[in-house]
Amino acid sequence: MSTDAQVRPEQAPEPATPDRQRTATGAPTARHRPEIQGLRAVAVLLVVFFHLWPTELSGGFVGVDVFFVISGYLITDHIHRETQRTGTLSLRRFWARRIRRLLPASLLVLALGAVATVTLLPATEWANTARQLAASALYVENWALAGDAVDYMAQDNAPTLAQHYWSLSVEEQFYVLWPVLVLAIVVLSRRAWIRWSTRRLLAGGIAVLGAASLTWSIIATNADPAAAYFVTPTRIWEFAAGALLALLAVRPARRGIVRALIAAAGLVAIVVAGVAYDGATLFPGWVALLPVLGTVAVMAAGPTYRRFAPHWWLTRRPVTFVGDISYSVYLWHWPLIVVLPHVTGTELRWGDKLGILAATLLLAWLSKVFVEDPLRTRTFLAAAPWRSFAFAAAGMAVVVAGTVAVTNDLDRREAEAEERAEAVLSADAAAEPCVGPGALAPGSDCDPIGSGPLIPPPEVAVEQNRRSDYQECQQAITEPDVIRCEKGYTGPDPKRVIAVVGDSHATHWLPAIELIGESSDWTVVTYLKSSCPVTAARRVLDSEQTGEAADSCDSWVREVRDEIAADDSISMVLTSSYTNAYEFTDARGTEFDDPAHDGFAPIWQQWTDSGKDVIVLRDVPPTQGEYVPTCLSAHPDSLIDCATSTADLPDDAAVVEVGRLDDPKVHAVDLTDRFCDDEYCYPVVGDIIVYRDYSHLTREYAAALAPVLGERLNQAMTAKR
Repeated sequence: MSTDAQVRPEQAPEPATPDRQRTATGAPTARHRPEIQGLRAVAVLLVVFFHLWPTELSGGFVGVDVFFVISGYLITDHIHRETQRTGTLSLRRFWARRIRRLLPASLLVLALGAVATVTLLPATEWANTARQLAASALYVENWALAGDAVDYMAQDNAPTLAQHYWSLSVEEQFYVLWPVLVLAIVVLSRRAWIRWSTRRLLAGGIAVLGAASLTWSIIATNADPAAAYFVTPTRIWEFAAGALLALLAVRPARRGIVRALIAAAGLVAIVVAGVAYDGATLFPGWVALLPVLGTVAVMAAGPTYRRFAPHWWLTRRPVTFVGDISYSVYLWHWPLIVVLPHVTGTELRWGDKLGILAATLLLAWLSKVFVEDPLRTRTFLAAAPWRSFAFAAAGMAVVVAGTVAVTNDLDRREAEAEERAEAVLSADAAAEPCVGPGALAPGSDCDPIGSGPLIPPPEVAVEQNRRSDYQECQQAITEPDVIRCEKGYTGPDPKRVIAVVGDSHATHWLPAIELIGESSDWTVVTYLKSSCPVTAARRVLDSEQTGEAADSCDSWVREVRDEIAADDSISMVLTSSYTNAYEFTDARGTEFDDPAHDGFAPIWQQWTDSGKDVIVLRDVPPTQGEYVPTCLSAHPDSLIDCATSTADLPDDAAVVEVGRLDDPKVHAVDLTDRFCDDEYCYPVVGDIIVYRDYSHLTREYAAALAPVLGERLNQAMTAKR
């Protein structure tokens, strides 16, 4: 589940908030319900406090569910009243009202966010932020984040200042689809063979849709909680809960004390979820029923004019004021949280957080008074629906155009960086002894880091995660099928066929191995899978919520083990993995004294028994735990601040296991001396950035290591044990 769960405070479609009453003709009427504004305030403050103090209010993300229920209630009530009054529903007018209500403030914040990105944020964050700004302007941010959630290389992206627009995207998609559904049911209700009233037919259809959505939410959340959190189908049932409340006009009791107790129970349910839930909670799924039903209970109870009852608290003017500006509070608070640390150069402190809270309230009030309210009611936009649509198209186009400009600039920088890297790497090593790994060569008097322009620039290095050269050859984390690619020399009669096997920490060596293959007439076949070391033990990820990824890894390892052993053309297997990122347990049918180490040997033995040499390439040294390009961008004049102490080097489980074996066909290759000296492991070596994130090599540094790696491989193959 995502730790950045967002709330989308949605306002009523018109100033008055409807309560369910009926005229003599059966048509519903509306009267003001200030407690709903108070409920909005509770929800948005849950989210704001969660973002500012996530450990103190670990479940504040449930505010999003509160708002989804409120929106389902208000929008369905509004649409149904129009169909009761006119016999139909004007989709153009409905969507135009939504545009005037929501887009002016949201597009303003996005436009200012684009300006803040290029003026206040490091260039390493421009590409991802630009992509999410565009997705937010087009109201598909939730799907963009869902895609990142299942993209192994994107899961650790830094939060962007537009990330909170995911819930606005869910609601906008609801506003597009929901009135179409209601109108279809209204048209269907006019058929002579339909015996139900429009209200009953609407309630029945929405109940079925809500039940299907809840069922899917439970299934998807258990299968892939990170992606399920963002996608629209897992959230529709929450809107449906509010919609059913609006249509069924539930009144739990006539006595005020009973209604007060019901409202209190609902409010307690919301608060308990906000306090008790955390990042480990499988959400939304069935556990979202607690805040959803709590919200339904508060709204169903209706006015309870007893002093200190929930209605009394929710209708106090300070509370309703926050509810009135809740949409803008939501829009402004998150960009301030993201941007301020880049301005101050420090993590948020208590004073900073209180300042953000005060600034959020001020900006929210100003934008409501001077942007939201005027543009919602101004005659020019309201005079004809097409004007609202034109405004939306123009505003979206401006934001998207800005993001395209940023992306094009980054593409230009990347092309320039590739040209410079190619020129440097193709130069004679003797002419450039202090560029790249040569800066750490024995006897070198070079500055280990270097003093020239960084190759590539940090903003280009970080983009290599999103546009990896070998994505087509690396299987996804939950997929068990084996993918085999051929690299290096691909002509007839290669001198050697070698297999490269492992997780993404094997993949990042391919620029070097491919160069070695081309120069040595070696064909390189790859067997690669995200987060899957080739071991007979079962690897466990701290972040893994289900066994699907581990099961697929086990299946993939078995198939790769057997396929390589049966392939007589392969004479050498080179394997590497990010063993320090995992924990290991006994797999089914195995029992190891030390699964983290002992699980590798049975796999290697099967390969050596089939006549192959096994080269275990030691994993790269660890970093300080944050994105290296981001750190370099933040410390351009003191790159050593991004280095780590050599004393912190951990053992590599696979290399340790090699040392325990007597098998002369299993060899260890260690290039640590081209990352570290006696004091530091460096983020930049000889002007070349080593890591594109916190642990994966840049393609430039991997390629620069090709001569060293080729020499070490030959030494390992000719060494006598």
